Amino acid sequence: MLADATYLVDGEFSLADVAVASYLLYVIQFFPDIDLHMKWPNIVRYMKDCAAREGYEKAYGCRTQDFCLERLGDMERSGTEKEKKLFGIF
Repeated sequence: MLADATYLVDGEFSLADVAVASYLLYVIQFFPDIDLHMKWPNIVRYMKDCAAREGYEKAYGCRTQDFCLERLGDMERSGTEKEKKLFGIF
C-alpha cells in the first residue's frame, strides 16, 4: 500500500496516519537496535515522512523528533550499504 502512496488514506495525511505512525515510531524508540529498512523500506520512508511533520514536533518535542529522524536515516543508510554489499560483492 505504501509503495504507491505517501500516506494511508488517498495519499493525504489523515487521522489514520496519526494513529498508525505514532505506534510505529514508538517501535524504534523502545527497540533501538531494530532495522526495518531491508524488509520494509516503504514503512521506513512513511515513518520518516510522518516524524518530519511540524505537528509531530509539537506533539512529542524536538528531541523525540530528532531521535526518530536520525534513527530512520541511519536505517536507510545502513540498508543501502547492506544491499550494495549483498548484490555487489555478496
